[in-house]
Amino acid sequence: MKTQPARWIMVTAFALLVYTACIFLARWQLNRLNGRADANRIITSNYDQPANALTRTLRPGQPLDTRTTWRAVTVQGTYDQDDELLVRKRSLNESTGYWVLTPLDTNSGRIWAVRGWIRAGADARTPSLAPAAPGGRVSVTGYLRGLERTTDTQGLPDRQIQTISPAVINGSSSRSTYQAWLQVATEDPAPTTTPTRLPNPDV
Repeated sequence: MKTQPARWIMVTAFALLVYTACIFLARWQLNRLNGRADANRIITSNYDQPANALTRTLRPGQPLDTRTTWRAVTVQGTYDQDDELLVRKRSLNESTGYWVLTPLDTNSGRIWAVRGWIRAGADARTPSLAPAAPGGRVSVTGYLRGLERTTDTQGLPDRQIQTISPAVINGSSSRSTYQAWLQVATEDPAPTTTPTRLPNPDV
């Protein structure tokens, strides 16, 4: 049978352990809150600003500064639908689907553009038909977004990817490539049909 002092030692040790865990979790939660607040400040500062020319905001090969995320830009170029990819497991209004990721070739380099969202087809590995990108030269206005982490792409259907990663955007062309992607808002001339545009950022 354990003595009373031994029990108190165990209770005290357990209380200290719980106290330490609570302090750690509180700091973690506070860091998350601060990080979210910083992200919200960037979004609200950038999103409603007038669009700048892409070349005035970012250079090919230059990493995207987080403070430039969600900055509106305008760029002219030609879509290369032959290199178009679909980004898997992207939901919209609780429906599973894909982002339509199409490279836009400009005079200064290539920037990958998410033209919008399409539903999944008969199953999660099969997309519905994506509307074709506009042909010829087009003026695109959209928002700069940061690249995502690289993930394993083995076993995926042809032309499907999990994330918009550096390996993806730098792997299909010898052209100078922007190290960011563009969330398309408008195109001029406007196509007859487009994928569903991505929604405004969640603040």
